[in-house]
Amino acid sequence: MSSQPIAKQIVERLGSGRLRAKGGRAFELVLIELQEVRLRAGWLRFALTVRDENGQPARTSLMTGLISGGGRGVMPWCEGRIYPWLEFANEERFDAREAGLEAELISLMGSLIPAGGHLMLEYESPGQTETHRELLLRVPPAATYLGALMFAAGFRGHFKDWYISEGGHEGPRKLQANKSPNAAAARDALQFNLDELKQFIKRQPPENAEDAKLVAQAQDRARLLLKEIGGLYP
Repeated sequence: MSSQPIAKQIVERLGSGRLRAKGGRAFELVLIELQEVRLRAGWLRFALTVRDENGQPARTSLMTGLISGGGRGVMPWCEGRIYPWLEFANEERFDAREAGLEAELISLMGSLIPAGGHLMLEYESPGQTETHRELLLRVPPAATYLGALMFAAGFRGHFKDWYISEGGHEGPRKLQANKSPNAAAARDALQFNLDELKQFIKRQPPENAEDAKLVAQAQDRARLLLKEIGGLYP
């Protein structure tokens, strides 16, 4: 077993990961920033970008955030911001979301954070406001854009919407998806999420056309999640 702190182990595995885009284009993840957070034992601040199969690095970040190794009953967790667009040195502007890199990265995070841990993704920045609007429309967290990606990545415990900071230190608004700490808690949380999704797909659309479109897209996600979880949705 490695003697390195847990946060360092997680971030190094994250920084050596590979993402497969739609169409087969491969990208290696690269850590471009890694530093300890002052006065926060076991916390690391990081920034990730990618380089393609030709070794060309992006000049902008794919993700920035914090990783904590946990401690005193708290399991490891990550808080971050994902940027849907990448810019390369050759002036190429690459749609990381359309290529599937955003989903691949969240899936990788799901493989690194253990049971009882959680992932928090910020939804206020440009490119992530769809999740913000969906939450305002009372879309269940698991059916929002970011929430569905986290749910599919194994974060199937309870969700928390950090819409209003509780202590003044939580930073930007973000959606937290948890991994349940044990089998009993996992069953309870999964049932709660499934019941919420089943009720949501029956909801009538809002009168506003743009809002109705967002809700319809979220209902499609909910149906897909229900179908994927053991055929629980007919």
